[in-house]
Amino acid sequence: MQPDNLFHWAGEQIGRIIRIVVDAFAWFFGHIFGAIDSFYTGLTGELGISGSLTSLLILIVGLLLLLSGVRALTRRRIVSAIILAALGVLLLSWQIH
Repeated sequence: MQPDNLFHWAGEQIGRIIRIVVDAFAWFFGHIFGAIDSFYTGLTGELGISGSLTSLLILIVGLLLLLSGVRALTRRRIVSAIILAALGVLLLSWQIH
């Protein structure tokens, strides 16, 4: 009877540890995803864009075009800087209303 109680106790302890680990991960990822959702909602609300994935991708492409324009300007490539910055501003102004 004694070995059964020992294994029963060991099983309970391992189960308790697994439960604590799973609850900790659920709490952590729940808060991380909540923070990301709040950030995305605030960003889209302030910019006046829809919350779709397409809008986010267009926003990222527009910002990357602006960044490329600034990089081209630092390399003294004036024509490409103007073209890239104009494309970035055009895309972002079309997206943000």
